[in-house]
Amino acid sequence: MYAEWASLQTAIQTDPGNTSVLNIFPQTVGKDVACAVVKSMSQALSIGVNSNNADNTNRLMSEKDVKWTMEVICYGLSLPLEEHEALRDCVNIYCEWLTALNPQPKSSVPAVLLQEPNDYIQLMFKHLYNVFIPRPKSGIDLVKRQALLCHRVLRHVQLLATESMRNLSRGSWEAMLKFLLAITDTLMAPPKEKDDIGDQIGERVINVLFELWLLSCAHCFPIPSLWKTFRAMSLNWRHHDALVSQWHRINTILTSQLLKDRFGTDYPELQVSDEDGAILPTSMTQDQVIQSWFRFLHIISNPVDLSNIQIISQTPKFLHMALTSEVVIDPAQHNCLRSLPQIFFKAMKSVSILVDAFLGVSQNTVKDDMSFLSSMASSTSMSVRSSMPSINSGGSTPPERRKAKAFSVSGKHKLVHSRSSVSARSDSFSSENLTPYHLTLDSLPVLAAKRPKCNSILHMFGAWLFDGALLGVKVHGEDDMGTSRVRSSSFVDGQDRSQSVITSSSHISANKNSANEAGRAEACGALCRIFCAKKTDESILPVYLARFYIALYHALDVSENQSGPALASVLFNSIDLLRLDLDGVLVLVPRLLDAMEVVLSDTSPKIRYHDQIPLIELRKSAIHLLLSMLCLPLHFKSLTIKDIVKSQDDTTQEPVTVISLRVRITELLLKALLVEVDPMNTQMLLGGLTLLVQDLSVFEEMEKAALSNQDPLADTTTYSVTQPAGLDKDRADSEASVKMTQSESPRSAVSVGSTSSGPDLTTEPETHHQIKARDTAHGLFGQAASVVSNRLMASWKLDLNIALAAIEVILGLSKVKLNPHNSLMCKRTIKWMCDFIVYQCSRPAPSHSKDLHSMIVAAFHCLMSWLVDHHYLLQDKECLHTVLEVVELGISGSKSQNRASDPPKFKAEKDLMPASERVKHAAEAVLDIIIDHVGMFPPPCGPESTCSLLDEDTLLKMPAGYIVPEQQPAKFRYFVLENAIIIGILEKSVNSEDTLPSLTALIRGPFGRHAWSMQLRHLAKSHQNSLTVVNKDPGRPVPDDNIGVHHNITHRHFPEVVDAIPKTKSESSIPSLGQVIDENNLRQEHDKILSFIGAQVDFENKMAAKHKTDREKSPFPNPKVDCKAPSLCDEFQTARLFLSHYGFLTLEALKEPTTASLPPSLVMLNSGNESLSSDLDALDRIPTRSNDTAFVFYVKTKQTAAHSIINNVTSSANVQPQFLAFVQSLGWPIDVHRHAGWTGHMTSSWRTTQEDTPEPYAAGTGGSIYDGRRQVLYWADVSTEIAFVIPSPYMYHLTPQVIPSARPSVDDKLSQIPPPKPPRLADTNAGPPRLADTNAGPPRLADTNAGKSQKPTKSLSLDLPQVPRVETTAPSTPPIDVSSMRKKSSTLPLSPDIKIMIVWLEAWEDHSKFPVDDLLYLTITGQEAATSKLTEKDVHIIFIHSLKSGLYRVHMKGQSGRASLAIPLVDGMVVSERSLGTLVRQTVINICKRRRLESDQYQPPHVKRKHKIQNIVSKYRRKLSEPDFFTALLKPPT
Repeated sequence: MYAEWASLQTAIQTDPGNTSVLNIFPQTVGKDVACAVVKSMSQALSIGVNSNNADNTNRLMSEKDVKWTMEVICYGLSLPLEEHEALRDCVNIYCEWLTALNPQPKSSVPAVLLQEPNDYIQLMFKHLYNVFIPRPKSGIDLVKRQALLCHRVLRHVQLLATESMRNLSRGSWEAMLKFLLAITDTLMAPPKEKDDIGDQIGERVINVLFELWLLSCAHCFPIPSLWKTFRAMSLNWRHHDALVSQWHRINTILTSQLLKDRFGTDYPELQVSDEDGAILPTSMTQDQVIQSWFRFLHIISNPVDLSNIQIISQTPKFLHMALTSEVVIDPAQHNCLRSLPQIFFKAMKSVSILVDAFLGVSQNTVKDDMSFLSSMASSTSMSVRSSMPSINSGGSTPPERRKAKAFSVSGKHKLVHSRSSVSARSDSFSSENLTPYHLTLDSLPVLAAKRPKCNSILHMFGAWLFDGALLGVKVHGEDDMGTSRVRSSSFVDGQDRSQSVITSSSHISANKNSANEAGRAEACGALCRIFCAKKTDESILPVYLARFYIALYHALDVSENQSGPALASVLFNSIDLLRLDLDGVLVLVPRLLDAMEVVLSDTSPKIRYHDQIPLIELRKSAIHLLLSMLCLPLHFKSLTIKDIVKSQDDTTQEPVTVISLRVRITELLLKALLVEVDPMNTQMLLGGLTLLVQDLSVFEEMEKAALSNQDPLADTTTYSVTQPAGLDKDRADSEASVKMTQSESPRSAVSVGSTSSGPDLTTEPETHHQIKARDTAHGLFGQAASVVSNRLMASWKLDLNIALAAIEVILGLSKVKLNPHNSLMCKRTIKWMCDFIVYQCSRPAPSHSKDLHSMIVAAFHCLMSWLVDHHYLLQDKECLHTVLEVVELGISGSKSQNRASDPPKFKAEKDLMPASERVKHAAEAVLDIIIDHVGMFPPPCGPESTCSLLDEDTLLKMPAGYIVPEQQPAKFRYFVLENAIIIGILEKSVNSEDTLPSLTALIRGPFGRHAWSMQLRHLAKSHQNSLTVVNKDPGRPVPDDNIGVHHNITHRHFPEVVDAIPKTKSESSIPSLGQVIDENNLRQEHDKILSFIGAQVDFENKMAAKHKTDREKSPFPNPKVDCKAPSLCDEFQTARLFLSHYGFLTLEALKEPTTASLPPSLVMLNSGNESLSSDLDALDRIPTRSNDTAFVFYVKTKQTAAHSIINNVTSSANVQPQFLAFVQSLGWPIDVHRHAGWTGHMTSSWRTTQEDTPEPYAAGTGGSIYDGRRQVLYWADVSTEIAFVIPSPYMYHLTPQVIPSARPSVDDKLSQIPPPKPPRLADTNAGPPRLADTNAGPPRLADTNAGKSQKPTKSLSLDLPQVPRVETTAPSTPPIDVSSMRKKSSTLPLSPDIKIMIVWLEAWEDHSKFPVDDLLYLTITGQEAATSKLTEKDVHIIFIHSLKSGLYRVHMKGQSGRASLAIPLVDGMVVSERSLGTLVRQTVINICKRRRLESDQYQPPHVKRKHKIQNIVSKYRRKLSEPDFFTALLKPPT
């Protein structure tokens, strides 16, 4: 840099300008003359006692007088310290005369001097040099007096430069700088001795030199020769820590200004204190700042030279000391050089701070670098003293001699954003009693978006950092004997390299250079931060990558020469190393794995790591790296990893492939999980374990599919030929897993209690079968389930966050697809979960809290998933008994049998005392799952609904029961059972041909709506026309008129014997009819009667003949008189029959209970109430499962505007193909108009609507088709349903005016954006629809007839014909009245008060500028509370970035709460494509589940439905007595 310029060092050191003519005379003569003259002159000074004597102020009238006097003063300034008064007077005189250039000079300044002040001031600078010359063998008191005089001179020189800077000529500026260089070299070049003048004022001299040199750069920029001299002389001062401190201070000040000038005021500021900021002249131009910054940066040459005593001690002063000293033979043995490791560390820390400044470290990253620097330096110094003999080295400036701030290296700086600057602290660099400053991963820099490229930073600092990182390392290729290499300063011309030559003797093993390990660690950390700051698509020079990999290779050495601080610094600062697209970074994976095994395998380290990095944070860093390499083996497979330091001739070692590291990675993860005690680290490991199992299972499934496609006859069950198949394989793998875990669990419990002692958990060898079991997903599944379950019971059951994470892992394992099933381990896992619930429920009452119950509820939810996904387990009697026993415990609070020998305790004998209502509700949900869904999920209607899709409207539109809509409520009878189940009975059959007693019942309960069609049958259904056959007339015999021979016989009333009996007189006492007629003259009446009788006889004979004739003509038998069976009944009161036959219709059920607030067991509702239908519809709109929504966004490079982001998905040409594949992996597409489940918005969920005309779906979109207008992506299991919505520009109609929480600025922006053109439409449909659509539904995102008075009609039938649909474009769609919708849905369950965003990034660094607030208005689902106001803190964001390697980097951003770290995805995890969609979906669901557990207002769906049913009962119940109830039951419905 200064190769063509001559150095002025020799001229300055040999300048005779400080000698006087009195030096040629004897010392006594010169002393007498000087003392007499200065004593007389001091009386005329303005500061003197006799300052009122005006006659003495102008004695020096000519130039000759002034020069003679200055010769005397020059000699007086060199007097011994014993002549303190004369020496003091000389200093006072010159200090007065230095004001000659001031606007108002002192009155004692001669007039001649005022005429040409610059020439005289330049001469005075040479004379004042004598004040600073050390006086050997002077006492400490005299040295202190000399120090006071030096301070006075320096103060006045500073005043001269600051107050008279415009009057100083270039010659005066150069003379002043030469003067400062001369005195600094005189004081600082010799070896430091305690209590000498250099020790007293050395720090102040360097301070003044740097400050005035900086001032000169603004007003009279020093010539290159001066800069070269400054640099050359400073190499002799490097054994003083004050030099490095002041170097750091000036560099910090200039860097702060440089960043403002080059990057603008919005760039994160390197803030310095106000006092340090005042040092920088305001008149400096940008070019002056740049030139000054670069020259000051290289003023001490290569900072790494400070680590080498041989270089620092090879100066002329040190060699002279060695030649003249009787004690020191080798210059390198001087005591003052013992502080070089501390100075080296300060220098490397300073470089590291500058690197961070250029990277744009955020304000929370570095809190007080100088305090940390001092703390770390003190620690380094202590470690040096502990490893070396106790030598009394030269001390530093005593505190009483230090000016409060001007003496110390400023270093009061922070890297903060200019918008929110934080005032700097006032602790000085050399402050004492500092507490150790501990780094955390949260303190790692948040880099600025406009930061320079890595190559630019490496051009400036790379040479120093690489040399520092390789300190003490013999690089491959160096000779063992005497070979040396010259290290140049960073970015300096090759001809102007550092004068320091490092021989190979300095490059010895690290254990001999342990004193410099702190500085080496700082260099390694800075390098890691630079390379980890690589932007997307940024390229780094291969030469830098090669040197970086070599430096890390040696820093990660775990052999006997390992460096604990360097290893810790690399791991701590390189957590993103494998998350970037660094070329060839895989060569470091084996080395990183070695270091991670040392850190993670044991919580009691055997080596000393970095003092400022806690072990927990170091382990967290290692875990981050581990999570970055979990997917590497299965992704790169057999790719060979070359050893970067392996000799070309060494061919004995087998090449390492990426797939060969899989077992080591798996073992390390399991070991770390067994010994980890930090909750956060444990959760991260659990997330990694889930990823490992999931990725391996999907990989094996894909491999099997590939093999079967290649060979259809191949047996895919023999994928792993080394392991048994079927149940034997299950049992073998499971037993191996259990044995391993049981052998390690006791030791893991010990490690939880104490991390500093206990047996080594990693020394016990594993069996070959245990290691081999990890090769397959089947075996890894068993080991993962065993380890997590055992650790959960042994160590994690008391920590909420870890327990929830462990339960999430176990729940995730339930969804891992294995063929064949690991049935034995699945059974044991359910048993462990049940034991966990039993343990938590049985804890004493003081231990019961919200957190405890949250763990129990989460465990019950985990049981749900396991029982549904592995329904075959309930066929095992023992497993079923265990589960039901736990369900009983959750509902009632106790078991019926605590031991098998105890007699069972029946329900009526138990007191209902559950652990909490939440636990009871969770247990009830598990019981419903067992009864209703195990073995039958998904149901026939698909996973979109767990209930029947039929309702009253659909049933009444069936052919047999159709009536007009106005009469719908009157046809159903509604009853309520046990205040929990509403039964709607339609006394009609859905089949018009049915003649049997039939009814259709809609059963609404807490767990859903179910439709049943029932018939009363007396005969088997298999008999055709069975009732007709039973009641058919068998027929009569054919009539026969042949009655045989007719005999005319006169019948007698009495036998003939009666005639022979003689009559008596009494027989004649009754007269005959004739006698009566004659005696009474009744003959005429008698004849009339006889005529009547005759006429009647004739009539009867006639009628008998006619009847005989008619009978002969009539058929037989006579239908009028024939006896027939009664006809069958075809009108039934099936509601009464149903209630009676099922035992509901009893007198006891109708009686009012003793509790007045409860209704009877059987209640009749007022079916004729018109509002009952709307309340039943509201009940149906309460889902039976929890529902969540995630919103997916695509961000192109450097996009920050909301409208640009949502425009990306309008075309597939705007997005990466990987994004479309990822979106499809989240769920399956559904049509919101035909979907009966959750669609992402309340207005279209849990109902189906009809569109007027069909329209093809849009094709060629980038995902906008899933914006919720026509389609969304949907996924559901038995307990959760989730919709993935991709907002598009067609949702602009959802304006912020109807959303109270939206920001006005968003509306202003969006109002200026024209609506985009609709995408191209395809001719194909999305497949046959499932559900029928009737009339258009309520206004929603894609409806055009919202303004018309068209009444919406629901249709949930599966039997009606399909009706075409229609979709309209966005401009004609009216907005949604969200406020009115909220009022209507105020009784519906609220979703978690958070929003989930999934953001796909083309450029990773764009995640820091994602406009969350501007996009919140697109995330409205209709379930928000009316009073809630969404902010960015309520949003959880999953950022995904596609790496060039084909893997995906994940970043989690969200609210930090007590239970917010949901897994399996963890911040920084690197995931494969095959597992990405599944893990993202699981993470979203787990985040929402945790938020529901945290919420005090959340109620499970079945509880909400139960409360709604009770509300309906209280509102529509008919309070009837028993007679009135039966009377109403017998009457037809009205």
